[in-house]
Amino acid sequence: MGFIIDLIGAAIIGSMLVLMMMTFQYQMHEAVDRSLYTMNMIDVMDQTATKLNSVIALAGVGLSPTTAIKFATQDSLVFSTYWDFQNDTISGSKKTLSIKLSSVPSPYGTAVVIRQNGVPLTDLGYLFWINELKFRYYTKTDVLTTTASAARSAEVRISFFRNPPRSGGKPIITKLQFKCYFMNAYMQGA
Repeated sequence: MGFIIDLIGAAIIGSMLVLMMMTFQYQMHEAVDRSLYTMNMIDVMDQTATKLNSVIALAGVGLSPTTAIKFATQDSLVFSTYWDFQNDTISGSKKTLSIKLSSVPSPYGTAVVIRQNGVPLTDLGYLFWINELKFRYYTKTDVLTTTASAARSAEVRISFFRNPPRSGGKPIITKLQFKCYFMNAYMQGA
């Protein structure tokens, strides 16, 4: 009789160990998936910051600093430049570029749309998985301003949102804050 009780006890302990191993494997797999998603999100954040900085830096090429920025609102930036981003060259005509959060969500979250003369740029056009985009503008002496003609730099705040790799998990939310200078307007002075 003691032998049967020992066998039953061993079976229970063995099944508990197998269950613990299965749970550990599942949690390990979920942690790896989440790490890969987070790594991908960091890459998207880096690309977004690089693209936005390269666009914003060339605001006002060939223009007076006071006329470079057309609209400087909390949720969008519109500026003029002689730089043609579509062809990556200086052009003979003035271009208007706008950076704004799209009003239509996509399967990849809400996108930031960069437009040149109303047409989305093909190589910079959409930046995905963005939940929020906010701008704050500063003068040459780093004083906060709401006047477009006085703005020489912009602080960009972006919130990224991505659904979890598995249902029931927590969404991945990251925030990024960086400062971009309107280099041509900034270097020409106030």
